[in-house]
Amino acid sequence: MINRDEKQFANGRRDFMKTLAMGSAAGILGMTANKLNAAPYETPAYAKGMAPVKIKSVKAIATRPGGSNLIVVKVETTEPGLYGLGCATYTQRAFAVVTAIEKYMNEFCVGRDVDNIEDMWQAFYVSAYWRNGPVLNNALSGLDQALWDIKGKRAGMPVYQLLGGKCRFAVPLYAHASGRSIDDVVTNVKRFQEQGFKYIRIQLGGYGGVGAVPK
Repeated sequence: MINRDEKQFANGRRDFMKTLAMGSAAGILGMTANKLNAAPYETPAYAKGMAPVKIKSVKAIATRPGGSNLIVVKVETTEPGLYGLGCATYTQRAFAVVTAIEKYMNEFCVGRDVDNIEDMWQAFYVSAYWRNGPVLNNALSGLDQALWDIKGKRAGMPVYQLLGGKCRFAVPLYAHASGRSIDDVVTNVKRFQEQGFKYIRIQLGGYGGVGAVPK
């Protein structure tokens, strides 16, 4: 059996829970009303960022300095004078890369937001049944560099700052001394030494000795 004191305690607890529930409901309704009456949310100035810029065209620039087939990707944007450059060089199959850029990449990229670099890279990479390979990868590397070039220009800082800043402040350099004969190589080595190079790569003729003068 429940005595009178226990019954009064149970009734008091139920009354307390009812009061709490009613108060909570009133609070929720009040919060909802306040939200409905509040002014529309406006993005803070610091979070607005820059206005979107779209890709207007993607072009391949084929050049051949010193006999090497080099391919440069140029991404032009809807903002006058703003463009990015990237290297897409594949010396052995240069024209294949040019075709990939001008016939496929341009059509794919036009109208896209230049800031969405990773999304564009991933989307283009999986947009064909057969993926990967040197032609596609070189075209993609050129596009990636060009888009980062644009991002750096818009931010007004070098790209390495956007990627986390410097991790070293100096690196050793080497020069490439070559020649068709041993005398030519020696002359070029001395020339680089006079310029202050501590490390010099020495090569007789082209790769594999091609072009060296036979004795």
